Amino acid sequence: MQKLEAVVILIPDNIAAKMRVLVGSVRSLSNAPAEAFDSTRLRFLAQLSRRLLADPRARALPDVVTFAYWCRQANLSRMAAAVTRIGRLQMGLGLTFHICPANVPVNFAFSMAFGLLSGNTNVLRLPSKSSRVAEFLLEAIKQELLDPAHGLVRHALLLVRFERDDEVNRFWMSVADARIIWGGDATVAHMRGFATKARSREVAFPDRYSICLLEPNSILAMDEPTFRGFCQRLFNDIYLMDQAACSSPQLCVWIGEKTVVSRAQARLWPAISEYAEHHYELQAVQVMDKFVQICRHALGQAEAHRIIRHQNILYRVELTNAGPCQDDCRGYFGTVHEVVFATLDQLAPLVNERYQTLCVQGVETQTVRELIVRQGLRGIDRVVPVGRALDMDIVWDGYDLIGSLTRLITC
Repeated sequence: MQKLEAVVILIPDNIAAKMRVLVGSVRSLSNAPAEAFDSTRLRFLAQLSRRLLADPRARALPDVVTFAYWCRQANLSRMAAAVTRIGRLQMGLGLTFHICPANVPVNFAFSMAFGLLSGNTNVLRLPSKSSRVAEFLLEAIKQELLDPAHGLVRHALLLVRFERDDEVNRFWMSVADARIIWGGDATVAHMRGFATKARSREVAFPDRYSICLLEPNSILAMDEPTFRGFCQRLFNDIYLMDQAACSSPQLCVWIGEKTVVSRAQARLWPAISEYAEHHYELQAVQVMDKFVQICRHALGQAEAHRIIRHQNILYRVELTNAGPCQDDCRGYFGTVHEVVFATLDQLAPLVNERYQTLCVQGVETQTVRELIVRQGLRGIDRVVPVGRALDMDIVWDGYDLIGSLTRLITC
């Protein structure tokens, strides 16, 4: 095995001084790559999963529980089996620098896992503003790394915070073999302005927009227990991340006759509103932000026909049509736009490269596949059932993340 000292990343003192280290050490960070789905890294993530699920405090943090279930041993084994091939050697690139998002705090943990599973050393810049989720995860990661069995993983992780500082960003971009950028379009453009290694790779997650496709007859035909389960799943898609996640649906597209859609809406939205009243805590500042935003939609969106309020918990913007700039109309804290189309093909003119997730109820997956191919859609990277909008995987935003962050060695 190569000696650690031979591959330690030399971090200048002036750069180290500007960073607050949360996990790891600036003096023992190794850029020696590992094989994809290396057993030591799988063990670390699986044990981290068990630690998180065993902590009773996690029950109040659904996104933490989601991450913990995602990196449990059975799911890691499933992913490894789907990616690895007998006789194929797949190695990490070396050092991956992550710019992590502020809008969805748990995403830094997923980004860390992607980097580890692909065999890379990982430097993650966390948002300056802390959160309950981030602090809980950081505590668990630090405690798990105390296990002597994770010695190699300790040299492959550095989690830091620093204020916006181009000198620090420039350094990490110059030494990184890959970069993962979570953020708005402006953040991605800014980070691309720094010089990188000639063979450095990039995975960028800029602004995206997601929609929910609903067939009304399927909702009207549900018996009451099935309907209640469906409402809970749709609630999770819309509310769990305050609609801040790119995969949270913003626009609900109904396919069918307007009279049938009206009956389905009359059944669905009061039930969603009632469920949200008991399962979602709306802060006073969110109520104000939400109201101001809905007023802007009413005044500035030509297609807005009517605003329907279910108390403060749910706002609906009924549209006469959805224009080419619909992806600029975002809602938060339980705000959805709605449009009725007679046929699925009417969806095609809306979809540009910013469209990410399509949640579906009552429409066959094969029908959606045929639409994407027939219309040559430039967007929609995920098609999932209602309730699965927030499910993270190693294929995300159209990227095969393990493939993007590894190199294949032909022997």
